[in-house]
Amino acid sequence: MSFRLKTILGVACIEAVLLAILIFSSLDYLRRSNTEELSKRAHTTARLFATTTKNAVLASDLAALESAVQEVLTNPGVEYARVLGRREIVLAEGGRPELLRRESRADGEDDGVFDVAEEIEVAGHSYGRVEVGLASGALRQVLDAARRQAALIAAIEMGLVALFSFALGSYLTRGLAHLRRASGYIAAGELGFQVDVRGSDELAQTAQAFNDMSRRLAEAAERRARAETEVANYRDNLEQLVARRTAELTVANDDLRRANRELADAHSQLLESERMAAIGQLAAGVAHEINNPVGFVTANLGSVDGYLRKLLDLAAACEKHGMALPPAERRQMDGLRVAADLEFLKTDAFALVEESKSGLARVKKIVQDLSDFASLGAPEWQMADLRRGLESTLNLVHGRLANIDLVRAYGDLPDVECLPSEINQVFMNLLLNAVEAVGNRGTVAVATGTGGDGVWVEVRDSGCGIPAEHLNRVFDPFFTTKPVGQGTGLGLSLSYGIVQRHHGRIHVASAPGEGTTFRVWLPLRQPRQATTA
Repeated sequence: MSFRLKTILGVACIEAVLLAILIFSSLDYLRRSNTEELSKRAHTTARLFATTTKNAVLASDLAALESAVQEVLTNPGVEYARVLGRREIVLAEGGRPELLRRESRADGEDDGVFDVAEEIEVAGHSYGRVEVGLASGALRQVLDAARRQAALIAAIEMGLVALFSFALGSYLTRGLAHLRRASGYIAAGELGFQVDVRGSDELAQTAQAFNDMSRRLAEAAERRARAETEVANYRDNLEQLVARRTAELTVANDDLRRANRELADAHSQLLESERMAAIGQLAAGVAHEINNPVGFVTANLGSVDGYLRKLLDLAAACEKHGMALPPAERRQMDGLRVAADLEFLKTDAFALVEESKSGLARVKKIVQDLSDFASLGAPEWQMADLRRGLESTLNLVHGRLANIDLVRAYGDLPDVECLPSEINQVFMNLLLNAVEAVGNRGTVAVATGTGGDGVWVEVRDSGCGIPAEHLNRVFDPFFTTKPVGQGTGLGLSLSYGIVQRHHGRIHVASAPGEGTTFRVWLPLRQPRQATTA
């Protein structure tokens, strides 16, 4: 469908809707106004007719009623008139016979007659009524004439609208045709082609914009040609420039790779140094813890050895002499038995053995805690109980907690996907920092709980606290507030890196004189790409 036809149809539809609304509203107004006028006239005639016949009805003067009927019929447009008495008795009537014979004369029926009735009342009592019918054909003729005139006006209006739409569409399509042809020239490569601009309307503005676009395209093409010429001039030297720059980049990349290797080696050495320092601390703690149970196990075994020697002496004497000994020798054997206190030996020997077993169990527990802490073997992601790892770490640093009040506040924790040895290293660093912060006397509180889709472990001490200016640097490598030679400044930095690798968070809160709180939050499950890295 062409743009011209669309314009004609669009304007015609709008004009048709507006004309329809105007014609229908005008005809409706004309019909209602003429109907109201006819109704007023009919009711006025009926009331006047009832008034003039009231006395004749009361007096039953049929001649007067007949005369009144004939007089009403002389009014223009009155088709019939009738006077009815009580019990619907016709007293007088006149007019068109076919209208008088109708059974129903309800107002509003489209039969060419407007019917109206009026009661004859005296002192509130009805003595009959009058009926009058006025011709409504004139009203219909007026409405028909109005419809014909409206249809003629609508036809003329639609013709003018179609003519105007055709002229407007022709103007618009003519301008668009010029633009289409000009676009073809530009598509064919004739950049800068200009169209004629006539007038100042929107179409002329569009044509002017097209000319501006065409001119800019020509200018851009000219600039592109100049740029291609310049590129052609530089093309000969491009290979040499690329080769020289490539050589420079190669040297720079070699230096960068060398620096990265040195940095990685240094980082590995620092990590290994810190791990060895932690293992050394663990070894010292383990040696201290093992010495005590080994000492009393050794002493107990010595006592058992003495008891067993006495029992063996007694057994040898009994086997040698037996019950057949003379009375004197039996008395000697009885003396040996009393001196050995055999019953006591039996009881105390069992007690010593049990105590030795308890000591050995403690040694086994310490070794097991050391194994849990270090997670011997190749590290791998696994589901672990953080409370068990935390208890293992506390057992290993038990010697450092001798004069310190340790408070546990554990909540129920689900298993967490992690590298247990690395998480235990974090617990070790936080606990040792807390012990060093409180000195020889103070409180270290360890708490666990759940939050969001993960778990948290908190280590809080009642030590001296950390100044506000140092809080932002506690996780920096080599930063420490300890005296020179007493700290590497890598413990918290390594802990921060381990927590980050586990996609967790570590937060510190502290104030001078109020202690320090470290809270580690870890997710329950690790992203798949993390566990396969």
